[in-house]
Amino acid sequence: MSPQDGEAVNIPKGLHLLFDIDVGPKLSFVNVEGSLIFPPDSDPNHERFFDAHYILVKGGYMEVGTEENRYTSKLTITMHSSKYDPNLPIFGNKVIGVNYGILEMHGNERPVTWTNLGETAEIGATSITLLDRNGEALDWQVGEDIVIASTNFSGRDAEQRTIESITNIDTNPVITFTKPLVFKHYSSIQYYGDDFIEMRAEVGLLTRNVKYQGDETSPDNQYGAVIIMHSPGDETTAARIDSIELTNVGQAFILGSYPIHFHMIGTVHSSYVRNNAIHHTFNRAVTIHGVHYLRV
Repeated sequence: MSPQDGEAVNIPKGLHLLFDIDVGPKLSFVNVEGSLIFPPDSDPNHERFFDAHYILVKGGYMEVGTEENRYTSKLTITMHSSKYDPNLPIFGNKVIGVNYGILEMHGNERPVTWTNLGETAEIGATSITLLDRNGEALDWQVGEDIVIASTNFSGRDAEQRTIESITNIDTNPVITFTKPLVFKHYSSIQYYGDDFIEMRAEVGLLTRNVKYQGDETSPDNQYGAVIIMHSPGDETTAARIDSIELTNVGQAFILGSYPIHFHMIGTVHSSYVRNNAIHHTFNRAVTIHGVHYLRV
């Protein structure tokens, strides 16, 4: 019998559970002592949705693609809970917690995730022009989200937009969107005699095919989803997170509740966090031994 909304699921040691349905119930708790595996669909545009309040990988294994065999269709994992719901010791709630276990999350690799404006984008513009690609096609797609970095004194003036169309993908890509820009984003070269400084706003791709996010209450409460790994510093816990999107993540004003946090885990030789898009965060992005990494 399939679990229903609000129920808990235990995956004992030696059992391998495949999540291969389109939409699962909103589970209260998932305890993984065996394996929880998300196999991709053969259709790259097929999307699945998984919802829970807590996922605890306790001595077990959770896989959303590996480095050798990535998750190639679309998956959204949404975590639910409020600040005042019961907490798991060390891990809290609205969390994937990993204790003496392994977490593998690998989305499709994107060859270009950051580039620069080729021309200044003025207030009110509904398109931007990127730097010349020199014949190498840009693989960004209609419907994907981008961010245009601030070139003002406030870093909060970065702007997110959804691609409505994209042309000239192997020369100077032109991206159009519906909502006009609120701020000016500068792109030019400043000359000082024989010297010059190239000053251009960065443009980043936010969309990935694997998305990990907090629920719809996250922005108002500044209380999003988190991923926390903990072990006594002996490499018994590992997390490899590559090419996924994390949004509505981190829990404001709570020490250690960062979007991705390796807590007292040791030298993390067996782990990595790379090529991810982390946005709409309510705390620092990634912490390992108290060192904070903001672009990953």
